[in-house]
Amino acid sequence: MTRFLLLSAFALLIGLSTVAFAQSEATSLITVTVANPIGVFNVDGGWGVFSPGETYVITPGGFKNPPGPGEGGNVVVGPVGFELAGNSGSQVVVTFSLPSQLISDDGNGGLGLSNWTYGWNYENDPTSPFAATGPIIGNAVTVGIGGSGASGLFLGATVSAPAVAFAGEYTGHLIASAAYTGN
Repeated sequence: MTRFLLLSAFALLIGLSTVAFAQSEATSLITVTVANPIGVFNVDGGWGVFSPGETYVITPGGFKNPPGPGEGGNVVVGPVGFELAGNSGSQVVVTFSLPSQLISDDGNGGLGLSNWTYGWNYENDPTSPFAATGPIIGNAVTVGIGGSGASGLFLGATVSAPAVAFAGEYTGHLIASAAYTGN
């Protein structure tokens, strides 16, 4: 009987020891950082004077070829674009709704727009070298946000003034929306 009690006590000790070593507990801490919201701010531009029946190419840096009446050679016009503000070092995709024409403020027709191009830089300055340039394909461009938390994106296009274009002001509205790419 003593032997039975001794073996039972030993088995109980081993059984309880296993349970005691199997019980353990730990905690983990979860942290996240919410990114700054992206700011998109317009940079209105003026592309100068056009002649009826002429086609012009405006670069993202504001160069216009050929010059319009009274503008002279190597004219730089006011580039149109957007300032993007967000987390430094982030990549942002900018999606556009680009007009197909500039509309006469008097309702007298339009000037055709095509071949949209872009250039962007960290300086937010169209006269500074661009980090990337090219045609706008699929109405979207990827831009990096600079160390200052802002970058500039400037646009150019080909503008066709029909021979029957009325004199006066023409305007167009560009819409841009931006989102972080996850990088």
